[in-house]
Amino acid sequence: MKLALKPEKIFLLFAIFLGLLLVFLMPPLMGADEQYHLSRIYSLSEGKVASSINQGMTGNFVPTAVHSFVEFWYPMIKDTHIKTDCAQIVRSSKIFTDKDNLQFSNQKYQTLYHPLAYLPQTMGMIFAKFFTKSVYWLLISSKLFLLAFYIAVGYCAIKITPVFKWLFLTFLLIPTAMSLGASVSADGVLIPIAFLYFAYIFKYTFEENLYVDKKAVFIFSLLVIMLALVKQSFLISLFLFFIPKKKFGRFYFYKILAIIFPGALCAFLWSIVCQRWFIPLNQSSPVLQAHFIFQHPFIYLITLLKTIKFCFVMWLYMVIGVLGWNNVFLFPVTYILYFCMIIMNSVYDDSSIDKAVVTCWQKLLLFVIFIINFVFIATELYLSWTPPYFTEFISFIQGRYLIPILLPVFVLIGLLFTSCRKRTAIFNYVSYIFLFITYLNVFVSIFILYYLKF
Repeated sequence: MKLALKPEKIFLLFAIFLGLLLVFLMPPLMGADEQYHLSRIYSLSEGKVASSINQGMTGNFVPTAVHSFVEFWYPMIKDTHIKTDCAQIVRSSKIFTDKDNLQFSNQKYQTLYHPLAYLPQTMGMIFAKFFTKSVYWLLISSKLFLLAFYIAVGYCAIKITPVFKWLFLTFLLIPTAMSLGASVSADGVLIPIAFLYFAYIFKYTFEENLYVDKKAVFIFSLLVIMLALVKQSFLISLFLFFIPKKKFGRFYFYKILAIIFPGALCAFLWSIVCQRWFIPLNQSSPVLQAHFIFQHPFIYLITLLKTIKFCFVMWLYMVIGVLGWNNVFLFPVTYILYFCMIIMNSVYDDSSIDKAVVTCWQKLLLFVIFIINFVFIATELYLSWTPPYFTEFISFIQGRYLIPILLPVFVLIGLLFTSCRKRTAIFNYVSYIFLFITYLNVFVSIFILYYLKF
């Protein structure tokens, strides 16, 4: 028995519902670093790509109303005991921009992100400026445009991949991922692009008589460039090597070079451009810390192992759903149910393609490249956020950073259980129930933390 609706259409239904819920139910600026993203997006909507340094801060001049809007909601960011209501949201919507009244805005690391990381959000703000000067509605419009981008690209990813469609759906509907897609964060752009990249990788790996031709080289190259520019996620491109060599036909080396080199070049050039805007935080010194890693690689390896030991459980929670400023928790059973659903949808696939044809080398490659990406993320944060010669665990790794690279890990789990029977309708119904419970929990948790007055 098969359901009429395909996974990509199921994704549309759930994503639109939860996405709109998060856009309008989550109070303004309650997403992590949302005030800095808002400021940066406003600058980009005015055509200000370059930033400047003012009194030890990196950023741009924006209307004072943006600062007033941040100050209006700032008490809720600092104190979770403060509640809001519709009347307060309406009052905040009456804070209007005035281009003649400007103030310098600290945009921290957001200024280091390529404008591509904020393209949907910026388009949303430009669109809203034709109708309103309200900072609140400019923010909402930016969120809606990013949500539309997240859903559209996520839909395409699920539709394109010939395998693990339900696993793609489950990952794209993770509350953490959806909250990013319904915000103004650069992660809301990165996650669907990464999943679309994986979808094409699996398409050219598992579909018979499909080879990496010139059109495929162009698509892969474009996606790699986007990954390289959005939050400097170039190393995700290494998962390309999961595709069997025979699928590239002639000129294997040149095709690989044509796909990877443009992204590497773009990432390198952008890093040179934005280097002048970088201000180290927490007394960090990237040069000294890089020198320390090369001098003491085993000590740094121990630091990474400490990080995994102390943060592993926290990451499990944060990947599934610790929303807001890492203060909106779900019920403990929800995390267990969602994690079980991920495992179920990785093991019980609905495709008719024989995954047993994947070699042991390909399976090992998925895990190795995941480790490479994890070490890169941890090292990037170690260089830019921690003091020199720091050897304790790296506490700045957020669960949301791991979502784009976790999908291949669970694909690997699915590939290791190829003997399991095919997916039946019961697994679909179980997924619907788990998703309903999860989203009901999201609604209740947000309402309790931000709105319920005892």
